[in-house]
Amino acid sequence: MINKPKVLFIMYDGLTDPLGQSQVLSYLRHLSKDYSFDVIGYEKPAVFEALKNSINKEIASLDITWFPIKYHKKPPILSTIYDLYIGWKTAKMNGDILSYDVIHCRSAAIGNVALRLKKRYNAKLIFDMRGWWADEKKDSGAWSSIIFKPIYLYFKNLEKKLFKDSEHAISLTNAGYNEIIHQNLKPANHISIIPTCVDFNIFKPFDQKIRENARRELAIPLDDKVILYSGSLGGNYSIDTIIDAYNASKELLHDTKILILSHTDADYIASELEKFKIPIDDIRIKSCNYNEVYRYLMSGDVGIINYHQCFSTIGRSPTKMGEYWACGLPVLCKKDTGDVDYLLKKYPDSGYIIDTSNPDAYMNALSKIFANKNHRKQLREYSVDCFDLLKGVEIYKNLYTNLLHNQYP
Repeated sequence: MINKPKVLFIMYDGLTDPLGQSQVLSYLRHLSKDYSFDVIGYEKPAVFEALKNSINKEIASLDITWFPIKYHKKPPILSTIYDLYIGWKTAKMNGDILSYDVIHCRSAAIGNVALRLKKRYNAKLIFDMRGWWADEKKDSGAWSSIIFKPIYLYFKNLEKKLFKDSEHAISLTNAGYNEIIHQNLKPANHISIIPTCVDFNIFKPFDQKIRENARRELAIPLDDKVILYSGSLGGNYSIDTIIDAYNASKELLHDTKILILSHTDADYIASELEKFKIPIDDIRIKSCNYNEVYRYLMSGDVGIINYHQCFSTIGRSPTKMGEYWACGLPVLCKKDTGDVDYLLKKYPDSGYIIDTSNPDAYMNALSKIFANKNHRKQLREYSVDCFDLLKGVEIYKNLYTNLLHNQYP
């Protein structure tokens, strides 16, 4: 039996999270053919209990060993310190037996542990930054209190150290890549760009029968327009773009529904929508497993991407964008979100950037989207061209190989 290089993949979310399934497990499923992985993730208790058996079943035949750690949210700061300590202790326990060739650090949130592990095992370090994490926390309001200022500064300094001490860094976007260069954080040839990719075995091509069945399940008439949003709400993920799109569709005299696919608490979502006096009959909130999302995407007419406009947004590569396209759903997004502006210009009829200074922006965009009846296959092709999971896997594979052969000093 050939001994594979040993990789520790450490992240501050979990394999039971939707992102853990789409942006970690989907990659590792392929990469584990050539590398042996230990995966440390922080799992939210309720979701973990619901999905742990299915994750264990999926990785049983793969060269992946999973070390789930219970995520603690309270008390603030102390819970994070405790979680990081448990992460270090878990990695050290296994690394001292097997050692590690590569430490793959997903996000600066777990960076301190990754740096210590790199030094302990003399391993190569990949800083998979996933965006400007500390700035995302600050911009979302989570770290708005003065008490968090030293925490913010600590993680910004840690971020710089991760860029400096890692052999290679990964940005989700060209905009993020350019910012790294602009700040002189890392040489250009030591940075890769890998957007959030899509597993096309899970996100299937548009099917009219699936659309009709999903609408029947959700009690949505076939002729209604559906403003769809998939993902978390709250913090960096505001609700105003959804509301503005809904109102514009109503002004265009369409019977319209809002469909939100989310694991965010349904009562919270409903209370937010109530503030805008959206009739309850026009709202659908659905929590579903990752491998079921595609069915409900097909029931929509336009997919919403909604971030607060702030510095950290340049590092955002919306996972939902590729998933929307894969299932035949055009998008609406405010300007200056990662590379979305560029991509919507590159791919005709894929969606529209909203300039909020134009009061008619939503109506103009939706009029064009609703009039375009034959773009679903084309959208799928755009997604494959831009967000193919296998392209991302190939970049990771080449990166691991180069690191292990000292191609990146």
